[in-house]
Amino acid sequence: MMDNLSEIIILSSATIEEAIKKIDLNGKRGVFICEEDKNLVGIIMDSDIRRLSLKNINLQTSVKTIMKTTPFCIPEDISLKKKKQMLIDSDKVLAPIVNKHGCVVDYLWLDDILEDFRIFTKESIDNRILPSQKVLVIGGAGYIGSVLVDKLIRRGYVVRVLDILLYGKDSLQIMQNSNVEFIRGDCRDSDVIKQVLEGIDAVIHLGEIVGDPACDINESFTIETNFSATNMILEQCLKKNVKRLIFASSCSVYGQNNITVVEESTLNPVSLYARCKIESEKVILSYRCEHFCPTILRLATVHGRSFRQRFDLIVNLLTIKAIAEKKIQIFGGEQWRPFISVQDVCLGILSVLQANSVKVENKIFNLGDSRQNFQISQIASFIKRQVLDVEIENPDKISDNRNYNVSFDKIKQELGFTTEFTIEDTIEELTKAYSRDKLFQDYNDPKYYNVRSLK
Repeated sequence: MMDNLSEIIILSSATIEEAIKKIDLNGKRGVFICEEDKNLVGIIMDSDIRRLSLKNINLQTSVKTIMKTTPFCIPEDISLKKKKQMLIDSDKVLAPIVNKHGCVVDYLWLDDILEDFRIFTKESIDNRILPSQKVLVIGGAGYIGSVLVDKLIRRGYVVRVLDILLYGKDSLQIMQNSNVEFIRGDCRDSDVIKQVLEGIDAVIHLGEIVGDPACDINESFTIETNFSATNMILEQCLKKNVKRLIFASSCSVYGQNNITVVEESTLNPVSLYARCKIESEKVILSYRCEHFCPTILRLATVHGRSFRQRFDLIVNLLTIKAIAEKKIQIFGGEQWRPFISVQDVCLGILSVLQANSVKVENKIFNLGDSRQNFQISQIASFIKRQVLDVEIENPDKISDNRNYNVSFDKIKQELGFTTEFTIEDTIEELTKAYSRDKLFQDYNDPKYYNVRSLK
């Protein structure tokens, strides 16, 4: 590797833009910052740059302003076997090898040494992830996660759940099962991630701050949770020989679009939430490892009943207000959105989990059904058919300018996935829950709203 040091070293006088170009060329996800004599003064990884780009940093700024000044290093005077083990045991994918004077003499790159630690071959991941294999659901106590966990255990999977319980403990009822192991912990903590990945066949990553308003409360916390943690989880999956990773992205990455968008369409994010999703997608797809099969699902706007109920989603919110207050407000109404039931989200995840890896490896799928693209005003019409005497107001103010009509042909054609539940089903279900079963009478409780829970 020593002959290639020039590809991975950049002088401390360089700019962030120059570092980006060097990283793009070397394909090693990072660069070492050195003085003229190769004395190491810092390190920058592409994840550091992506994280800072979410804060709109000036690319002409010196690399010294963002580099890690105490980088993880491997000493020159130990065996190659020990050097490799040090990298595997760390939370790093790239490490400089330094001599006793602190000068870079070589480096280790995770992808170059993984073969020494892999325990299965390409053929073994072509098989589907079927019961009773072990699945980790990060964010498994959340709105989607709790429904997914229930479906997984009903199908015979062994499930481990990692959740910090930001939104309460309502969903813990389903964790009382011999096939479920619940661990309360933070997905940003690399030691926790190393622990929960032991013995895991597949990871379903749902553990993020969800929704534009919730993400705007604390920008740094959002970036650490929605981007940096995803990057770290990905790297640890590679080290722990995890076969599959399913990442829940969002159709909000399309932002404002006046055409029907497909997976290859130009992205136009209008929020920090969407930008974090895009950067996470890029990192996930940048890894090409034969033993590892990542899949990205861009979810349509979710609705429906869950063990951890939410009423800050448009269908759920308008329905509960129509039932309880007999009045709803539609801001604008011409905006297009794709919709999907939380039940169908989980069925879509299961279809990817059980698919042959050749069909889903390193692919992006819009998760939804083209029959469920509607304008916001149509949601009000659906509600009015089932909730009598509801008054619909149309203020001039438009609070959300996102507009996207999404094609779901790819997932239908390649995986045979179509949805089973409709918006009308959700309206009927929530109406019965509130009016007949007397549930959600406290629907204004902060626990039902992500942004209120985080304040």
